[in-house]
Amino acid sequence: MPELQGNDPDSIRQEFGYLTVAEILQLCATQKILDPSSTLISRKAQLGEGNVFYPGTVIAVDEQSFCVIGDRNIFYPGTFLSAVDGGMLLLGSEIALGPGGVQLTAGRSDAVAVGDRARLTNGAVVTGRSVLGSGSQIVGAIRAESVVLADGGDHASLPAEKRGSVLKGSGVARGLRLAPGDLVHGFGELTSATLERQTDSPA
Repeated sequence: MPELQGNDPDSIRQEFGYLTVAEILQLCATQKILDPSSTLISRKAQLGEGNVFYPGTVIAVDEQSFCVIGDRNIFYPGTFLSAVDGGMLLLGSEIALGPGGVQLTAGRSDAVAVGDRARLTNGAVVTGRSVLGSGSQIVGAIRAESVVLADGGDHASLPAEKRGSVLKGSGVARGLRLAPGDLVHGFGELTSATLERQTDSPA
């Protein structure tokens, strides 16, 4: 029986363009990384300060792509960010990604931008050319493709009509353009779901 040859985990990380565990530990000077050994961050990712990384976070960015992340964001367990083939990810500050396995993916000619204090939870997936404005939300297992959610206050701010727009439920939303205070809550094909207005209570 042939002898199995072990691989150095840091060598594998480097092969795939990720920081080594030692380099992740160095990031702890400016970031809050709960489990460095389970956190994968691309060398191409540009990070602000004070971001919180829970176990299992992956930020994958290839040489042709771009990823900039602001300050004090929370990456809950299982968060997956991917920019490949010239894709672009732009994240502001104080964003909550999760809990629930949130994914942001940008491929060739795609760009996903997420504004300050946005909230994405419970399996949300954002792709294509999408702009999620400050304070906007995607709550639920929704695949949002090339959507625009307007800027506004966060989920607890008042009055409700000035909050960022919201997608809630599960299904697929393609090409939606929502205004401040707008809420689409549905299941299945959300593009045709009834447009509602937010009320003066947390979404």
